[in-house]
Amino acid sequence: MPLLELIDLRTHFFTDAGVLRSVDGVSFSVEAGETVGVVGESGCGKSVTAMSILRLIPEPPGRIVGGEIRFLGQDLVRMPIAALRKVRGNSISMIFQEPMTSLNPVYTVGDQIIEAILLHQDVDEDRAREIALDMLRKVGIPAPEQRIDEYPHQLSGGMKQRVMIAMALSCQPKLLIADEPTTALDVTIQAQILELLKQLQAEQGMGIMLITHDLGVVAETTDKVVVLYGGQMAEVAPTSTLFSSASHPYTQGLLRSLPDRAPPGSRLPTIPGMVPSPLQFPTGCRFRTRCGQASPACAALPPRVERGPGHAVWCHHPQPPAGGAA
Repeated sequence: MPLLELIDLRTHFFTDAGVLRSVDGVSFSVEAGETVGVVGESGCGKSVTAMSILRLIPEPPGRIVGGEIRFLGQDLVRMPIAALRKVRGNSISMIFQEPMTSLNPVYTVGDQIIEAILLHQDVDEDRAREIALDMLRKVGIPAPEQRIDEYPHQLSGGMKQRVMIAMALSCQPKLLIADEPTTALDVTIQAQILELLKQLQAEQGMGIMLITHDLGVVAETTDKVVVLYGGQMAEVAPTSTLFSSASHPYTQGLLRSLPDRAPPGSRLPTIPGMVPSPLQFPTGCRFRTRCGQASPACAALPPRVERGPGHAVWCHHPQPPAGGAA
């Protein structure tokens, strides 16, 4: 049984302007001890997929209109909210994309970490403070004994990001959803955080769903990659397979933008156009208006094409490998 399994997940937003089909048929799984990277341009549905897992989509205007989210065999979509609250922050934790707005400005960072520990673990306040201090040390916060009693406005953006990571990891979750977890961090701290996640994963068998734009981080840290476009699946494959044998024109376009794949001195190739608004998705394949391989057949929904073990692509014209391994 997978740790997490999304089955044809559909999350739509109902507005005066129309229905935004932000997530529209997403299916993939995360195994215990596995790191799954979720990639795609801004607006492709990555964060909405993550928020849907914990049912944090604001209702209205958003609503999960179809599909299943199975965590250890239980469907979170149909789970009573009281039971779901015991899962959030405990069995499943999330590092949110915006550390500046994710912390409560009127409570110290220590109080916010300790609150989560007291809520989900059978410990007293003194022990909860010890756990919080230990997590602040692990994520590289300098002078944690001082910082634990400070307010968010007294910390830099990078420190707030590390506090969010400490909070997410404090209850030793079975699944960690990390939405751009190292965005506000410099390269050296980013490497420390990624190494910490890898270490805790090895100790606890934790599954990680990593949302990122950094394909270098994906290549180094993930076991499997899910490529989303326009709220739909474009490709899924083991990481080494994706970087060596990507088949979807969109995935190939993302990989061509990597600096180490461009000839020396040349401009990086780009994918023409932009991700369309969810109000204006084209019929059929949603990438067809930007795809150099598009044909009249692409006006119909793309089929799922199996390319190898664990490797599937949703495309009418799956392409041969675009280059060597990363």
